[in-house]
Amino acid sequence: MVLLALLVLSIPACAIAGLVLGLSARKKIAILQQHVAGLEGELRLIKAQAGGAAPSADQAPVREPAIDEPAEPEPAPPPGPVPITAPVPAIPAAAPQPAAKTRDLEEKLGARWAVWVGGVALAFGGIFLVRYSIEQNLLSPGMRIALGGLFALVLIGAGEWLRRREQDLRLPGLPAASVPAILTAAGTCSAFASAYAAYALYGLIGSGATFVILGLVAVLTMIAATLHGPILAALGLLGAMGSPLLVSSDRPQPWALVIYLAFVVLPAYGVARLRGWRWLALAAPIGVLAWTFLIFILDDADALPAMVHLVIQTGLAAVVLIILPYRHAPDPEAGIDRPAGGILLAFSLAGIAVSGSVIAGDGRPVFVAALALVLLATGLRVPAGAPAAAWAALSIVGALLVWPIAGEIGGTPENLFYQSGDAFAVRPQAVETYLGFALLAPAAVAGASLARLARSPGLRLATAAWYAGAATAGPLLALVAAYWRVTEFERSLSFALVAGGLALAFALVSQWLMRRGHGEAPALRLGLGATASAALAGLALGLTFALDRGMLTVAFALTALGTAWIADRIAIPALRYAVGAIGVIILGRLIWDPTIAGGDPGPVLINWLLWGYGVPALAFLAASRLLQRTGRDWTVRLTESLGIAFAAFLVFFEIRHALRAGDPLAATTDLLEIGLVATESLVFALVLTRLDLRHADPVYRWGSLIFRTLSLALCAGGLLLVANPVLTEDEVPGGAIFNALLPAYLLPAVLAAGLALLERRARPPLYSLSSAVLSLVLFSAYVGLAIRRVAAGPQLALWQGFTQAEQWSYSLALLVIGILLLGLGLAFNSRPARLVSAVYLVLAVLKVFIVDLSNLEGVMRALSFIGLGLVLIGIGLVYQRLLARRPSDAAIPS
Repeated sequence: MVLLALLVLSIPACAIAGLVLGLSARKKIAILQQHVAGLEGELRLIKAQAGGAAPSADQAPVREPAIDEPAEPEPAPPPGPVPITAPVPAIPAAAPQPAAKTRDLEEKLGARWAVWVGGVALAFGGIFLVRYSIEQNLLSPGMRIALGGLFALVLIGAGEWLRRREQDLRLPGLPAASVPAILTAAGTCSAFASAYAAYALYGLIGSGATFVILGLVAVLTMIAATLHGPILAALGLLGAMGSPLLVSSDRPQPWALVIYLAFVVLPAYGVARLRGWRWLALAAPIGVLAWTFLIFILDDADALPAMVHLVIQTGLAAVVLIILPYRHAPDPEAGIDRPAGGILLAFSLAGIAVSGSVIAGDGRPVFVAALALVLLATGLRVPAGAPAAAWAALSIVGALLVWPIAGEIGGTPENLFYQSGDAFAVRPQAVETYLGFALLAPAAVAGASLARLARSPGLRLATAAWYAGAATAGPLLALVAAYWRVTEFERSLSFALVAGGLALAFALVSQWLMRRGHGEAPALRLGLGATASAALAGLALGLTFALDRGMLTVAFALTALGTAWIADRIAIPALRYAVGAIGVIILGRLIWDPTIAGGDPGPVLINWLLWGYGVPALAFLAASRLLQRTGRDWTVRLTESLGIAFAAFLVFFEIRHALRAGDPLAATTDLLEIGLVATESLVFALVLTRLDLRHADPVYRWGSLIFRTLSLALCAGGLLLVANPVLTEDEVPGGAIFNALLPAYLLPAVLAAGLALLERRARPPLYSLSSAVLSLVLFSAYVGLAIRRVAAGPQLALWQGFTQAEQWSYSLALLVIGILLLGLGLAFNSRPARLVSAVYLVLAVLKVFIVDLSNLEGVMRALSFIGLGLVLIGIGLVYQRLLARRPSDAAIPS
């Protein structure tokens, strides 16, 4: 049996030997071919120098005859050796011939693909050998594992032997498929399989020993990768990260896993650092980060292993990815390392998730502080890691947001996202510790970030912005998070005092930065503007905490205006972006609660809607004018657009509030509301079009287009179809003359006509034409509905029938509209208006001769025809007078 097993094992060994011998023979053949090519080139050069132009083997030389003599054949050269008078120059090497496509394919198949497939075949060969021995019951389990390990050692030894002889065996095209690396990788796979089989199949070793052996194999594989290349490094890292998944135990030990991951990640970082493999340095922390969740769930009573794991791995990743590569880089020249910053951000988010667990217990503030300290130290040490300072602030704010809530009296705390009761709402567990952490941790991050910013005034703006953001946004967001968790957005004088103190601190820091005196350093100017804006934001938060209802929106709007004023006075470009950011925050807040006060905004007109939308509208319109003094860029356009949007929302919600009994979010609507909203849209379209004619700008152009499109949709779909009282059979509010038809139809018709006249000056003809058609349709609808309202009463349903006076009135209305259009066409020399007037007159004629002739009787029928005749005669006289004033064709000189 043993001889048979050795015979089976000799097959791959013979294959390796044959591969080596074949490679050696191929190299020798290539050398011989080069020698033969050199000799052929030498022979051709000697013949060329001896005979001038030596004829080739397959073509005789031809001499061109002179012009004045007949052509004669060239005499034959004398017999004997040809004397060589000139020295023979050095024979150059034969020029490389372009390889044929067949040869390229041959090299790929024989030198590259064969090596890769051969390595995979060797790995499968080892696995199939073990499988065959199991199926045939040839060897004992211990012998099988021993032979598998021996086979792995043979492959690894062969790979190392070939690596040392690689210079002698190197062939063209072969470096892309390194034979030593492939053999070593196959041996590594066999070693992994043997160790796992000894544990999982035969139980020869325990889980602890398997854990150590697999980790040791993975570490040695990564160390061997320094000699064999990146493929082996990737295999070693994959094996190191996946080995714990292969080992199961009745008593999981998360601490062993924490130590193991720290043990295996260090060689990966060392190899990456030694060989300069950036991908390996980034892949290693991703792998250990993926293990955080599994470490966390291994022990459902203690989160300490997961917390220690995160702190250790965050520190290792920070040192290897940021501190060591950039420790000697000058501050002004250092850029942001975005991939490394993304890795540290992932660690920060994982820390926030772990801190939100109930089992974190009293170690939660210590863990978050340690993680934030590692991130902060990284960000302060080198500017390339500046985002880490912001991630430190993010870790603190996130922990404050997801801090577990206090349970019932005497009960255990509950997770914020899985609480079962609402006795304490979202009030945090251990509120004294919570408030102390919320006060001290953000202050430490802010102070260190500001000190780093002040110490390096030559930083790039992109780098300085991270320090400024960590110093200002961190404390403000932490204050808002604590205010929500402790008070649930109720009034709190205590938090108002804290916000006021924070505003005062930022104001003092602004004065300190101003006295630093580093000329026009962009970094310090950015820090100065950020702290000044933060002081205004702190003041706004203080007002919000002390006041009631929708003052948060008002406070932030005033903060945006103050930030714009500071940006204009100090000329800090970065503050311009802060104004737009505050506007987006306010817009999100209004979308979240459009009523501002969380319910009934108050009485009609003077209510919380006026403050919540009116103040932001005025503030952002004024801020846009302040920012426009230093140039009209996209931030100015965004700020002005927000002001226009807030103004439009103010009018819209005031209309809804007035017509819906104090409920701006009611799910019903009617004719009057649609008409007033259409009127609002047309007013904004008129104003923006006027502004665009005076100061051409995309904000005005697109704003006017949006509002006019909205008005078209409201009028065509709402007034004429959805809310048309003739179709809905709803009563029209108001009296016979002054009723809802005036603001719903007549007022939009007048505004649409004004918009059409205004658009004639600067818009394409289609714009003006569509507005004119809208005006005419609305006016015609108003006239018809007004006649119906007088004749039929508040309800305009068709089933009530029509009186003779009403039908005659419609004929008169058509004639009057036609005459008005004719007059407008003649006054403004508008041919389309005159053509439309003709359409109305034709409709009047058809109605009189078809409808009135059938339905009217007596005086009404006579008046209808008399009126039509007089109108048509008058129109004929007008046109004759106009034609008489024009010069005739005969008078026009030809």
